[in-house]
Amino acid sequence: MKLRKELDEISEIIDKIVQWVCIVLTFMMFISVTFQVFGRYVTRSTIAWTEETSRYCMIWLAFLGSSTLVRRWENSSVTFLVNKLPRKGQKIAGIIHVAIMLAFMLTIFVISCKEVPRFSMMETSPALRISMFIPKSSILFGSGIISFQLLWKLADSILGFKEDEANG
Repeated sequence: MKLRKELDEISEIIDKIVQWVCIVLTFMMFISVTFQVFGRYVTRSTIAWTEETSRYCMIWLAFLGSSTLVRRWENSSVTFLVNKLPRKGQKIAGIIHVAIMLAFMLTIFVISCKEVPRFSMMETSPALRISMFIPKSSILFGSGIISFQLLWKLADSILGFKEDEANG
């Protein structure tokens, strides 16, 4: 129980940090798009960095925001057939579901650990002139955090499943 509580606290801390980063990214994206619209329609000139900034913020938001959804289990899923199963079958299907998602995200994480540094360290973005490692590392960080949240969800599901069997 102590380990379970500690892991839940770590998961919650990571989630709170991710939420704050998402708030900052959303604000940066809002400012960038506002400058882009202002430049395009008021001054009739384009501001080169605004499009890249908003795009990279959106990419980071997608990966980091997904980790928050996974932690709360608010990601979309089709449960029509699973809901037809008995309770024990639903729990087993849920564990299999989380395990498949975890395997997929760990695959993305492992591949991105190898490929992101190799292909993006020497590249720079056209307008911002930043290393492409920064936007591409969103895959690495996002899949890593999602994998952690899924691993915690899987461990909690299995432990909860065993506790339910012992009680009932």
